[in-house]
Amino acid sequence: MTPPIEGAAASRGDDTALGPEPARDDAVPLDTALIETSPLETIPPGVTQPESTLRAALEHSPDVIVVLGMDTVIQWCSPGITDMLGWPADDVVGLKAFDLVHPDESEEAGARLVEGMTTSNPVDPLTVRLAHAEGGWMPIEVAGARWHTPDGPVGVVLTLRDVAWRLDAEAALRLSEARFRALVQDSYDAVLVLGPDGNLTYASPAIEHLFGRTVHEVMGTSGFDYLHPDDAERASAALARAFERPGERVSVEARVRAADDTWRWIEVVAVNRLDDPVVNGVVTNVRDITERLEAQRDSRRLTDIFEATTDLVAMTDRDGRLLYLNSAGRRHFGLPEHGGLDDVDTRHFTTAETLALVQNEIGPALERDGMWSGEFPVARPDGAVVPHLAQMLAHLDSAGQLEFVSAVLHDISERKAFESRLAHQATHDPLTGLPNRTLLLDRLDMALARARRHHRVLAVLFLDLDHFKVVNDSLGHSLGDRLLVAIADRLATALRPGDTVARFGGDEFVVLCEDLLSPDHAVSIAERVSEAVSGAFTVDEAEVFVGMSIGIAIAETSAADPESLIRDADAAMYRAKERGRARWVMFDNDMRASAVDRLDIENALRRALERHELRVFYQPTICLDTGRVVGVEALLRWEHPERGLLLPGDFIAVAEETGLIVPIGAWVLDQACRQVQRWHASNPSMPALVIAVNLSGRQLEHPRLADDVSRVLADTGIAPERVELEITESVLMDDVEMSRETLDRLKALGVRLVVDDFGTGYSSLSYLRRFPVHQLKVDRSFVDGLGTDPGDSAIVTAIVTLAHTLGLDAVAEGVETSDQLAELRRLGCDKAQGFFMARPLPGYDIGELLADDPAW
Repeated sequence: MTPPIEGAAASRGDDTALGPEPARDDAVPLDTALIETSPLETIPPGVTQPESTLRAALEHSPDVIVVLGMDTVIQWCSPGITDMLGWPADDVVGLKAFDLVHPDESEEAGARLVEGMTTSNPVDPLTVRLAHAEGGWMPIEVAGARWHTPDGPVGVVLTLRDVAWRLDAEAALRLSEARFRALVQDSYDAVLVLGPDGNLTYASPAIEHLFGRTVHEVMGTSGFDYLHPDDAERASAALARAFERPGERVSVEARVRAADDTWRWIEVVAVNRLDDPVVNGVVTNVRDITERLEAQRDSRRLTDIFEATTDLVAMTDRDGRLLYLNSAGRRHFGLPEHGGLDDVDTRHFTTAETLALVQNEIGPALERDGMWSGEFPVARPDGAVVPHLAQMLAHLDSAGQLEFVSAVLHDISERKAFESRLAHQATHDPLTGLPNRTLLLDRLDMALARARRHHRVLAVLFLDLDHFKVVNDSLGHSLGDRLLVAIADRLATALRPGDTVARFGGDEFVVLCEDLLSPDHAVSIAERVSEAVSGAFTVDEAEVFVGMSIGIAIAETSAADPESLIRDADAAMYRAKERGRARWVMFDNDMRASAVDRLDIENALRRALERHELRVFYQPTICLDTGRVVGVEALLRWEHPERGLLLPGDFIAVAEETGLIVPIGAWVLDQACRQVQRWHASNPSMPALVIAVNLSGRQLEHPRLADDVSRVLADTGIAPERVELEITESVLMDDVEMSRETLDRLKALGVRLVVDDFGTGYSSLSYLRRFPVHQLKVDRSFVDGLGTDPGDSAIVTAIVTLAHTLGLDAVAEGVETSDQLAELRRLGCDKAQGFFMARPLPGYDIGELLADDPAW
């Protein structure tokens, strides 16, 4: 290293590069300066042992002590500089400190040194490169503090530590993905010397970095004041052994309290040097091992977790040899709980499928991504293959090569079995075990593809039991369920092996027939099915007979799809019911035209409301006592853009089936209430009119019906008692409990409830008394014969009498003649409506009629 030496010679101003610096009159001897400025200045004069102890500690320390003057010239250096950098200590005395520092780091080192000289703060550890006598640069950690004499600061005392090994270790840690997490960081060791009395006679500056306590603070103490109470006795006993004889070496771990009141674990290695007159004490090396112990505890915890888990945890080398297998894995493979794994052949636990998976998927993924997860089959000693969910990680060595693979495998056999059960439940009817609608549609879709490909005939049979509701109502749903199971069994025996029978819902079944010779073949199957279910069923000792209506649809074109085929078969089934039940009907062109027409109605109806094509007409209701109008009934019309004005019979059934009746019904109620409010606003003297609006069965079962009515009442401001909601008798009787609950909620709003078409359904007085109704409406079929047919008069008399007995009003509809009106008055009916008084008219026309205040 010629340049630093030349620089040193230039800084000294002489011609001898390695010669000693001339003595100066004002120079302070190094030994005296260190003694006078150290905590040992309290030693009585004449006692030189502390000086010798300090010198020996400095000379034996692995660190190098360098003393700089205020001009940064090296005034003294410990002998360790030779081992560290190859320079004799005497040769570096007189050099400027920066002559040995790498040029790239001299600026930062200078700033730290100036800070140490100008403040009382210690020079924080800094790693710089220093010139080695044999060439090259050595990484050295430099720390220090300002050097004081009684006259003031005279320089800086630096501690040099060779950290090349540490830097190499840190680089290795950064490059290596070792099997355990690296939790331990490098820490600075402290060198302490305990005198014969057990008190500290020397402490290196590292004590402050370790525990936040200064050298002055700990000097003269035994150090036991900082030990954890639980560790004090054990640590004292260990150090006592160290004092027993020269050369004795002991180590102990204990906890000490740092300056911030935290407990730190330390490792103390003590060597007895009492026989060394220079040391005359026990030299201890103190290392902070808190993080190392925490890392060890974490590792133990991980190992404990691995051993406690029921999952299989394994590690293999790059060739697949087992390095580690937890207890669950050993039990799974029938291996001893303890013992080596060198003789374990993992091929016994693999299958051909597993080997292919490792070769084609897992290996490339580990090499590419460093990890793989997925389903991994594992064989047991008995040959059974158990599915596992595996997570595998590749661990690389410092060279980036695969070192070992870790894997966690979770047994998913129960989950797979559960998923299989769920899949079966999702595609099969829980009652009969037959395929359900979902599986049927999937099979039908595939069957259509095969039929198109091979030009085969395919048919769908839609089966519906006749009067099954009677069975449920009379014998109970439990028996009805068992009957369905029995019917499913008979259907399965009546069909060909390749046919599929599915429960479509309720008492409906669908049969898929492939590879038919002709459509007539489908008819033969339908007749065989009908014959199979026509016989008696014995369920719980009860003999039950059922019939079945069957609709047949043939996939005659390549454009056929599952939904349309089932829809066609369903339409044919309804035609069979219309023709008397217990028969089959083949879907034909007439039904297709009807279905197309219905589809057109449905599509147009979906847009009718938003296109403002719907209209509300009104028909007056009169009081038979006065003959004047007391209310109006709102009647829906559809002004179809192509077909003209349509009556409810042309589209209400479609609205019911599609659910469109719910938003349409809410709109009709809103429009009717607003219209009544407009009539009264234009004619305040008009008596308060009642507005009647029909409710369909689909509306009655809708959970938001009462909320929709409440909203309309609030939005329009109409009094609830002026609103009548009409429900047909048959709709009420479809679900008595649901009807009663819904009607109770409507009655609570204050609206009036009317039973429409009374006398055409159940006409059950016991049920009628359970409903909170206010009015009965006599069906027009009984009004037609009034005045000419005594039987109709008798029926109307009975209905009116029943209504009055129950405290209800009676209203007759369909009045078309004066004789009918007169007969109703004679029979005591309360109200009437019909063409005789007025046909249904738009709101404007009814307004003009009301303004005339007619009477009949």
